[in-house]
Amino acid sequence: MTLHSRSSWKAAGFGFLAVVLVVQGVIDWRSSTEAFPTISMPTFGQAPDREGHRQIDTVRIDVAYDDGTTLSVEPEDLFEQFHYSSARFAMTNLIKSGEDLSDETRQWLGAQAARVGEGRTARSVTFTWQPVDLDIVEVSAEPVGEPTVRKVDL
Repeated sequence: MTLHSRSSWKAAGFGFLAVVLVVQGVIDWRSSTEAFPTISMPTFGQAPDREGHRQIDTVRIDVAYDDGTTLSVEPEDLFEQFHYSSARFAMTNLIKSGEDLSDETRQWLGAQAARVGEGRTARSVTFTWQPVDLDIVEVSAEPVGEPTVRKVDL
């Protein structure tokens, strides 16, 4: 292989890589989500602003039982068989959306509520999402706006 042909292959390789990076940049720029797999830095869209504030939703779960008692439950406890990200997705996209839940989903939710309630029969589960302003500088969270409440009768 001659020096000239080796230089040509290198130039062609660098040219191809440059075209690929430009195409990926265009895809990243036009995409509303992170377009993977591409060579790019993450958007850090979930990071706090320059003053250390970020708005997030907190969730509170209250279970009402047939014996008249109620129990506040952590999402990790109610959805313990799921990873947190899967449980969060289910709560946000299935329960918070307001869509009608299947009987199977209600039965599963009732079984989970009975499990965390030491065998008591659950009557309903109420999910309350409260938007809060999270301040990482002051280490505080202040409610903002109205909460979204969804009561699921079991």
